[in-house]
Parts: sequence; C-alpha cells; structure tokens
Amino acid sequence: MSIRKKMQELKRELILEEAALLFIEDGFENMKIVDLAKKVGVSVGTIYTLFGSKDNLYQNYLNNQIEHYLGVIKEETSKHSDPIVRLRVLAEIRFGAMIKHKNAIRLSVINDPTFFINISDDKESPLFSLFTYITENVMTPLAEQFNSSKEPLDMTFLFDGLAIGMIKYWMVKEGDLLDRVDELVEDFLILVKDRK
Repeated sequence: MSIRKKMQELKRELILEEAALLFIEDGFENMKIVDLAKKVGVSVGTIYTLFGSKDNLYQNYLNNQIEHYLGVIKEETSKHSDPIVRLRVLAEIRFGAMIKHKNAIRLSVINDPTFFINISDDKESPLFSLFTYITENVMTPLAEQFNSSKEPLDMTFLFDGLAIGMIKYWMVKEGDLLDRVDELVEDFLILVKDRK
C-alpha cells in the first residue's frame, strides 16, 4: 500500500472517529459536516470526497459500531456455555449500545422495516457477520436445547424484531431500557419453544 493510500485511510479513520462523537453528542440531524471538518482539520470537500454524503458517512459510522459490538458480543458470549445466558448477554449489550448511541440513532432508520434487511443482504457487511455469529453461537444451541422446530436464522430475526420493538417504545416513553432485558429474553423464549 502506498503512503498516499495509507494517509487516505488514516484520514478516513480520524474523520469517522470524530463523526462518531458528533453523531452521539448531537444526533444525525444536528451534526454538521462543517463542524466535523473544523474538528478534524480538513475541508468540507475532503469529507465529501471520502464519503460522498452525510448519509454515507452515517452508514460508515453504523458499520463501525456494528463491527465494534460484534467484537464485544463475541468476547462476552464466549464466557458462557448456556445459550440462555448468552441470549441475556446479547440483550444487555444491544440495549446498552442503544442507550449510549440514542442521539445518533435516526428514527427513520429504526422505522424503516427494510433497513436491516437491505444492509444484511451483503455478505461482506458487518450486520451480516453479526447475524451469522448470533445464529451460529446463540440461536443454534438454543434451538437444540429446546428442540425447537424454528430455524436458528428465523430465531435471530425474531429476536431482533422484538428488541427493535422494545427500543422503539423506549425511544418514545424513555425509562430504563436495561430493565427490560429479562422481559425480552422471556418473551422471546415463549415464542421459540414448541407448544406440545
């Protein structure tokens, strides 16, 4: 890799780091590219050259966060062999991330039912990797434990849907999202256990 290419990558990473802080602090709507440019010491044009648009910058921010939390999920779930405990850990990490990034989460993203489907279609996307990890390391053992007829990937999307529903409610009603971890896990388990 040439020095110029390395410099571009470093510049991109620095811009993304600062953009993440601004998205978290100000939210998507209030974050201004001009403020980001001043903070990083580059021109507005440089940011648009590297990312194309504020939406693309935001998508890169989301992908970086997903990659980060995938690492956290792998580390924390690997400490437990019980799939129900892994599920609870997954819920805690998910809800904790939402609390931390609440200002940065665009309601239009959460309210778009195709958003996660669209970015998870790409096998190279961090979200695809996240869903694959959850399916293989949480839902497959859980399906085996309960002798569930549900497919593990179906379980992953079902869990995600329940979590998103609780997150949307929390964004409107506030409260302590982490207090709902057990409720999420219990509701999900009711749905995946086969009724005999």
